[in-house]
Amino acid sequence: MFLKRIELQGFKSFADKSVISFDSDVIGIVGPNGCGKSNINDAIRWVLGEQSVKSLRGNSMSDVIFNGSTQRKPVNMAEVTLVFDNSKHVLNVEYEEVEVTRRLHRQSGEGEYFINRTPCRLKDILNLVMDTGLGRDSLSIISQGNISAFADAKPEERRALFEEAAGVAKYKKRKNESLGKLNRTQDNLSRLEDIIVELERQVNPLKRQAKKAEVYKEKKAELEKVEISVLVDEIEKLNKEIEALKQKAFDLETKKAMCETTIAVEDTKNSELRSEMYQLDREINKLQERFAKLTEDSRVLEARKIEMDEKRKYAIEFANSAEKAKELKAMMEEAHYEYEDRKKRAQSLETDLALYKEQSANLEHDISYCTQETAQANAILNRLQNRKDVLENLARQPFNHQQAVKSILDANLNGILGVVSQIFKPRANYETAISNALGGAMYHIVSKDEASARHAIGFLKKNKSGRATFLPLTVIKPRAMNNEHRILAENSKGFLGVASDFVENEERFCDLRDSLLGNVVIVDQLINANEIAKVLRYQYKIVTLDGDIVNRGGSMTGGQGKNNTTPLTIQKELTSLLQSLDGQLLKVEGLQSQLSSLQARKDRVSSDIVQLQISLAQLDPIVKAKWAKYERLKTDYEQIAPKDEEMQQELMDDDIVVRLSRLHSEIDEISSQMKSKRERRMKAGSEVERKDTQIRQLRRDLNILQNDEREVEVQQAKAETRLETALERLSSTYEMTFTYAQEQKVEMDMEEARKKVAILRQEISSLGNVNLDAPQEYAEISERFEFLSKQKEDLLKAKDKILSAIDEMDEIMIKQFTEMFEKINSELNDVFRSLFGGGKARLFMVDPEDVLNTGIDIDVQPPGKTVQNIRLFSGGEKSLIAICVLFSILKARTMPLCIFDEVEAALDQANVERFAKYISKFRGESQFIVVTHRPGTMAQCDALYGVTMQQNGVSQLLKVKLQDAIHMIDKEEVKA
Repeated sequence: MFLKRIELQGFKSFADKSVISFDSDVIGIVGPNGCGKSNINDAIRWVLGEQSVKSLRGNSMSDVIFNGSTQRKPVNMAEVTLVFDNSKHVLNVEYEEVEVTRRLHRQSGEGEYFINRTPCRLKDILNLVMDTGLGRDSLSIISQGNISAFADAKPEERRALFEEAAGVAKYKKRKNESLGKLNRTQDNLSRLEDIIVELERQVNPLKRQAKKAEVYKEKKAELEKVEISVLVDEIEKLNKEIEALKQKAFDLETKKAMCETTIAVEDTKNSELRSEMYQLDREINKLQERFAKLTEDSRVLEARKIEMDEKRKYAIEFANSAEKAKELKAMMEEAHYEYEDRKKRAQSLETDLALYKEQSANLEHDISYCTQETAQANAILNRLQNRKDVLENLARQPFNHQQAVKSILDANLNGILGVVSQIFKPRANYETAISNALGGAMYHIVSKDEASARHAIGFLKKNKSGRATFLPLTVIKPRAMNNEHRILAENSKGFLGVASDFVENEERFCDLRDSLLGNVVIVDQLINANEIAKVLRYQYKIVTLDGDIVNRGGSMTGGQGKNNTTPLTIQKELTSLLQSLDGQLLKVEGLQSQLSSLQARKDRVSSDIVQLQISLAQLDPIVKAKWAKYERLKTDYEQIAPKDEEMQQELMDDDIVVRLSRLHSEIDEISSQMKSKRERRMKAGSEVERKDTQIRQLRRDLNILQNDEREVEVQQAKAETRLETALERLSSTYEMTFTYAQEQKVEMDMEEARKKVAILRQEISSLGNVNLDAPQEYAEISERFEFLSKQKEDLLKAKDKILSAIDEMDEIMIKQFTEMFEKINSELNDVFRSLFGGGKARLFMVDPEDVLNTGIDIDVQPPGKTVQNIRLFSGGEKSLIAICVLFSILKARTMPLCIFDEVEAALDQANVERFAKYISKFRGESQFIVVTHRPGTMAQCDALYGVTMQQNGVSQLLKVKLQDAIHMIDKEEVKA
């Protein structure tokens, strides 16, 4: 048996799993109307690929699923399995037994197909049964409606039946597929030809553009190689030039400062000297007035003294001895007074000289000490100034030690917003805490988005400028302390706040600020930090004002390094340093002023010492002269009055000698003072004149220095502008840092290289507009053009192959169809005569010239009738004619399975019996499944399946073999 069994579950009225086994050639399926016997035929057709809902007697495909009854609920799935015996390999597979299954789900509407329980496609099942006689267009699976439809069908519609019988359906399907391929191939060819024509119009211009672009790229590459070397050489020279100019500017500034300082100092000294000169002039004038008066008084006294001396000389010469002795004694006493007076004055001068020398030594000591103090103060001032220069340089370029960060900032890349340490400004006294709270994050680079960060990282890689961390604002998420933890911290000793509260920033960086500092706690000192860390269970980073840290988890970081300067603490240290620098500068100026004052005092004391020494030197011979006069007069007196032992009497204040001595003493003192002051006045005047000359020269030098400085500033500005332009060109045009460009530098003659750069630029400019994408576009379009041209050739070859295959298939179909048609036609007349009891019948082609498309018509003449049109026969006759054609096909080509669903319903009893007997002729060749309720047909069946509905809406099966039934009847008759 070809069909061994059918397994149904949930299909139409077969709610429960039902298995129908076929072990006979002719199987009858019987039962009352509406019991579901035709559902077996529908199930077979459904599994074999029937897609027409109307053919399955439904409105939608889900109608094949059991929809429930008054006593049963609907099921969610219908499944039918056909098991075929393929030992004769009717089905084109290698298996001896083939299971074909179809399954449908109600909820999803999804259908499943299986061959031997392996999932497959509907197409695979249709290909499996193609040309086996089980196709949906064959008469091997027919119902009552198909029988009448065959007779009423148009000749062209009947053709499919004979094609199925001739086994050309697969060739026709392949031909149709080939024709479809041919149409698609032709469409593809048309589209390809249009595309190729369009591409041909693009290829030549693109070829020229590509060649132009290649020339441009070659020249651009050569320009890049040469210009980078030129730019690097120029930058190196400019750097050296700028450094030299900076050094020159520094030297000029230093000289200018020294010059200005010297001018200021000399002006001050000149002012002081002029004041001193004015004071000296006033003092000298007063002394001159006093000197004149004293001189006049001295002249008067001198005259009186001369007159008195003349009288004494006369008396001595002409008087007696007593009178002579008296006059000599008076003269001796006056000489002695003068001697003692000059001696005292000399001693006074010596005493003053000793005091001035002691004062000079003390001043020398003070000057030495002040000089040392000034030197130390200057050293401290220099150290502070050097530190200030370092801090100012760090403030200008805080990332010199961060190569990657510096490279990114110098490149001015799009989307780079700055460095964290530039974005945040700590509040006063919180700089150290915020620096340590940020840690390494203060050198992270903030970008607009991830694309900007990726571009910057690519820039670093290309220039080998190191690594950096980027913070895209688009992905930054703020962080904050838990509210409960914040309350605990606020109530703890030493808590100052969260780090994010102590920085200022732009509005757009608030999320970044909170991300980095929103969960960092600031406290006053380390001991309180430890306590707060315990309270917060070591879940937060805690930083003190001194920069000590209690990390999450409890580890501690602290201490003091040699250099704790960070970009955030530079300004604080610089402000403090400037204050110290101002104080130290005032101290140095005070010490220098004190040193100048001490030096001036020492100069005055030195001058006084010299003057005293001169006065003493002048007085010494006078003392000696007075002593000689006194000795001479004493000798003369002793000769006259040798025995006079009377004590010398002191002279009275109003004595001429006394008055004259005092006048001479005062005149000498005033004369000495005048001389000293005149010398000081002359010296000061000479010094002022010298300093005026010096100041004029210094001002001329300062003017020259200022002009030189302005010239250097202009040169430096020009050099820096050229340097900036060169660096900008490196960065913008070639995306290179100077450091990386130095590695690419090629040694060459730079003068020639500069000329070559100019030539290359001119050549590149002369190229005009260049499409840099042209080479790629040309390559793509050229490749596409070649590919499509090859495809066109392949399609043309495929078209020829398809046409050749179609011609070959046409020949096969014509041959097979003609042969099968003739076989069927030769059998039809005998079958017709057997079923109709005479008459004749034949098949003929409507258009014999077009075998592939001609319709098939039937010419029949039942006994005693001459009907010209088959449509004029009765329903029973039409059915019998269709059955005749079917049996003719079966005789011409054996079909493994035939399924008849009440096809003999329109036949009378005699024709039913002839129909049933004729079926018996095919036993052993074909398997018949007959759905019937005609006794004549039932009598010819080997076994019967009865379909009943014990429950409303649910079909059940009962099998009876005819031999068993006959055997049971015989037994009943014997008993009777």
